[in-house]
Amino acid sequence: MLLSQSPLRNIFMLFVAMLVTTVIFTASAADARSKPVAYTAELQQPVEASRHIIKGTVMHCAGTECKGAKSGSSVKTVCARLSRKVGPLASFTYKGEAVDTEALAQCNGDKKGSKQRIANRK
Repeated sequence: MLLSQSPLRNIFMLFVAMLVTTVIFTASAADARSKPVAYTAELQQPVEASRHIIKGTVMHCAGTECKGAKSGSSVKTVCARLSRKVGPLASFTYKGEAVDTEALAQCNGDKKGSKQRIANRK
C-alpha cells in the first residue's frame, strides 16, 4: 500500500483541515467582537437581548442599552433605523457625543422639527 492511499494519512489530513478551520473562525469572531463601539443608544423601554443589523453594522441591544460599531451611514440614519426597530430612544451618542434634542426627536419619528426648518428657509 502506498503512503498516499493510507487511511491514517486521510485521517491526519482531515484533522489538520478541521484544526485550521477552527483557528480561522475563532480569530475572525474575536476580531468582530473587538471593533470599537461607535454608537450607543439608551432606550425608553427595556428590550430582550437581541441583535439588529442597521445599515451594515450590528447593534447589540439588552435592557435599555444598544451598542454598535461604526457603519458607512450617517448618524441620523442609524439613529432613525434603530428607533424603528427597538422603539423610542432616550438618548443616542456617536463616539461619545450625544445628538441634540431636535435630532433625537427626528430619530424617534417627530417630523415637526424638519417641517419647522423648511418653514424657516422660506
